[in-house]
Amino acid sequence: MKTSLIAALAFLVLTASDGFAQARGRGTAASSARQPRTTTVRVAVHDEGGSNLDGVRITLSGDATGEYTTAGAGTVIVPNLKAGTYRLHLEKEGFVTLEREFSLQDMAPKVVEVVLTPKPPPPPPPPPPPAPVKAALPPSGPPVSVSVVEFLDKNFIGRDPIRESVLACNPLETVRLLQLREALASHTHADADEVVYVVAGEGTAHVGERNIPLKPGTMVVIPHSLAHGFERQGRNALMVLSTLAGAACHEPAASR
Repeated sequence: MKTSLIAALAFLVLTASDGFAQARGRGTAASSARQPRTTTVRVAVHDEGGSNLDGVRITLSGDATGEYTTAGAGTVIVPNLKAGTYRLHLEKEGFVTLEREFSLQDMAPKVVEVVLTPKPPPPPPPPPPPAPVKAALPPSGPPVSVSVVEFLDKNFIGRDPIRESVLACNPLETVRLLQLREALASHTHADADEVVYVVAGEGTAHVGERNIPLKPGTMVVIPHSLAHGFERQGRNALMVLSTLAGAACHEPAASR
């Protein structure tokens, strides 16, 4: 009888041990199959005055990634985020681009409030450069009055090949009387235009590639730096008034 009681007790202990082991094994298997916990994050974007901003482009990076755009309420919902650290990159035309970091730990739903700052206005355009200061003209000389006929009576060329006489000498022009029996070789005036008026005689003005007939009353305007020369034709001397305009006066030259 005593032996039977001991055997029964041993059976009960073994049976209980097996049941406890099976129950513990089932609990471990269920725990290992459980999915990681996730939560939802709502991102709300405002301006400095508290108004909602739509059209904000949001890029999520970190333990998860994604791209979103806020609607009229200025929010986006980011679902299924696990515990971890995340970064938001926010862009909107007219506002300063912003980056914001947040973390999830307790897995409760989270709201991330973001305020975007308007971009400062562009700097004003630089002021226009000051207008160039026009150089003051040098003081002009006194008025000049000359009788060309009377001057020629006293300063006729005679048999000289060339005679040059200065009739007026001012800071910005020189007026000469040229009497030519021989040709005046081609030359230029670098800083003065020349105005030629034929007083007497005949000839030809060689101006650049042109040959211009000269007779009393003819006027020729020769731009500066353009090569030109004069040639007498006929028996009489060629007499012209030459005005060099725009350059300082040439001092009177000796007859040549």
